[in-house]
Amino acid sequence: MENDKRRIWRRRGRFAAGATGLVAVCSLGLSGCESVLDVKLPGSVTAETLDNPAMAATINSSVIGDFECAFANYVNSTALLSAEMIHSSGWLEVRIWSQRRITPQESSNLGDCRTTRGFGTYLTLHTARVQAEDARKRFEGWDVANKNSMLATAAAYAGYATALLGEGYCEMVLDGGPIMTPAQVLAVAEDRFGKAIDLAQQAGNSDIVNMARVGRARVRLDLGKTGDAAADAKLVPDGYTKLVTRSAEERSRNNRIWLLNQDTRDITVPPDFRNLRWQGTADSRVRSQFSGGKGFDAETDLWYQLKYTARTTPVTLASWKEAQLIIAEAEGGQTAVQIINELHRRAGLPAFGGGDAAAIQAQVVEERRRELWLEGHRLNDMLRLKIPFLSGVDHTNQPYGPTTCLPLPLVERTGNPNIKG
Repeated sequence: MENDKRRIWRRRGRFAAGATGLVAVCSLGLSGCESVLDVKLPGSVTAETLDNPAMAATINSSVIGDFECAFANYVNSTALLSAEMIHSSGWLEVRIWSQRRITPQESSNLGDCRTTRGFGTYLTLHTARVQAEDARKRFEGWDVANKNSMLATAAAYAGYATALLGEGYCEMVLDGGPIMTPAQVLAVAEDRFGKAIDLAQQAGNSDIVNMARVGRARVRLDLGKTGDAAADAKLVPDGYTKLVTRSAEERSRNNRIWLLNQDTRDITVPPDFRNLRWQGTADSRVRSQFSGGKGFDAETDLWYQLKYTARTTPVTLASWKEAQLIIAEAEGGQTAVQIINELHRRAGLPAFGGGDAAAIQAQVVEERRRELWLEGHRLNDMLRLKIPFLSGVDHTNQPYGPTTCLPLPLVERTGNPNIKG
């Protein structure tokens, strides 16, 4: 029933993704954006139908569905850009992401939720953001049950969609406006998370309170507000985890990392994530296994990642563990050592002995690399912490491109009158 609800909400008409030049008919269900063209879909729910408080629960569920699509794409795409996984594919589309050759003209950046390879980040994230913002505006004018909880949910998911646009892209536009820096976009996300926290507290919705607290701590860390980031993170209770659901119902709902790795064999675990150990003990957080064969390209060794063991395995969006690592990075010193060692204890690893401030911070970064593997963090960590990207040629002797942060799509730049030059 829940997935059916997430498939119901479709609008007839135009949606601006980031600007007036990039438009899409978007499903607020799991099928996502249909096209960058203005078309009408048979069976779409009209905007007039959505102006109905009786649709509130369906709209709320659909907001979640749109974000889950976008997040699955983002995790998969940025895993390749940050070399958490590498290509083992004959498909050019997969190779260019792994080789960081994403240009403003790259069409796969505009893919939708039905793109099972999962490289559509720009359009899907904007779809999730716009639909969440639209839902929030509708809910504000309605007298419906659980109103504050639904307002909080929409604000929290708008915050995450906006945060990922700020973390992953070199520059951005929102709602047809001018060029924004990543910091400006992250500030918008911070505001949305703040609204979500306030509304969720009023509604007594602890799940959304903690989801938004982790999100706000994350963007505050990005913005260099380390004290505020740590303050938010310390309020997240032990054991808290917010998951993005995956399903076997249709390929577009599959766990994309599992799909490309263990079904289509298009991606593989790179050498520096294989057989990771700490002081001789295998690290259970980064498990992999040689398949015994080759990937789809018939030349690259296929290593299975074992974090996601099925097409239905959910993906972590926010967690107490992430919150703890935010505190560790923000405060450093003995606080960081204690946090690292508690995470090690839970993973069955020997303790970290500490060191000077630089050694402790380096270990925090390494803990993030392992603890948050394949959860959509590594690209942002590499960008904000200036971690070097791979250079030279890849394992198939093809050169890496210059892409680090993702470029604004050309169609956005040329079609937006508020972008000059």
